[in-house]
Amino acid sequence: MLVTATPEGKLQVLAGSTEMGQGTNTVFAQIAADALGLDCERVEILQPDTSLVPNSGPTVASRTTMIVGKLVETGAHNIKNVLLESGLLKEGFSAVEFRAACAGYIEKFGELRSLVKYQHPLDLHWDDATYQGDAYGAYAWAVYVAEVSVDLLTAEVRVENFVAVQEVGKVINPPVAEGQIEGGIAQGTGFALYEHVVWQKGRMVNGQMTNYIMPTSMDVPKICVYFEEIPYARGPAGAKGIGELPLDGTAPAIANAIAHATGVDVREIPMTPEKLMDLLERVHA
Repeated sequence: MLVTATPEGKLQVLAGSTEMGQGTNTVFAQIAADALGLDCERVEILQPDTSLVPNSGPTVASRTTMIVGKLVETGAHNIKNVLLESGLLKEGFSAVEFRAACAGYIEKFGELRSLVKYQHPLDLHWDDATYQGDAYGAYAWAVYVAEVSVDLLTAEVRVENFVAVQEVGKVINPPVAEGQIEGGIAQGTGFALYEHVVWQKGRMVNGQMTNYIMPTSMDVPKICVYFEEIPYARGPAGAKGIGELPLDGTAPAIANAIAHATGVDVREIPMTPEKLMDLLERVHA
């Protein structure tokens, strides 16, 4: 991951991580700006064109904010430290002073840039033989509670309310983080109740919007998201990953709610009316 400074006192972040609606560009800008005490408008996130940006690894597995974001933070700090050590900048600087320092450094020394690569922390160890050490320090945690109503005549299930409590370290951008949780819960609701994939001879035969049922806005419940912040020292500003949690936890929460409401033993998803009707008939047979 590469951070460069321009003579105009702007930072450019060059990372291979892809913005696909999860807020990567916003979070990277916040991380870099916070590291230097600047406004986010002073940070530019370049498009991840492989002819321009270094390899930052895949945009998967909730690693973008924590892993690549930490590199962004480190790169911004490195830019600051270079300017401080050069004597062109002093602590407590303003945006105007930062701009002047960048211009002065580039004029005198050339490019002002910091290339940062991930390095495994030397004090982080895990012994797979004894199961001792810090194996899952970066894991985020969550509690999900679903409230459902079940029509015992048609076996239709409706999720009425959903509460999500997230422990993801420090939340860098609450609206973006909340939106990710809500989106994951909406997708998880589809997995739990509607999205039945039919395979025949190695191919999906219902891969159309007319026969693959997904939840609409009318099917998504009221969602209440809460954050419990326990900063993680190895993440940028204490942040950890967030992406997988809502999708992983939503369907089990809804399945448990159905079981609690009806007394049936829910063992598979999606729990369509046909499947639930069969379970109900077995229970009451």
